[in-house]
Amino acid sequence: MYAIISVCLLLFLLLIIGRKLKWTALFERLAVIWFKLACAVMVLFIAHLILSTQGLIVPINIFSALTITFLGIPGILCITFVTVLLNN
Repeated sequence: MYAIISVCLLLFLLLIIGRKLKWTALFERLAVIWFKLACAVMVLFIAHLILSTQGLIVPINIFSALTITFLGIPGILCITFVTVLLNN
């Protein structure tokens, strides 16, 4: 039930945003965000593999992936700082 409501709200928001933007521009932005999110998950996974040999655990969750997606390099530094801080 909640999934249906969520999808309807998402489609409604896309409709509202789509009126102000061209549909192609909207889908291009969504594609860029999805690509950045996939790259962020890959960075987190590689960091988890490399740092797990040193005893550091890098969390791979939606919060850290979104942080890296929207902040970029500062997001990677932020997640690294929090990881080192919590593991010591």
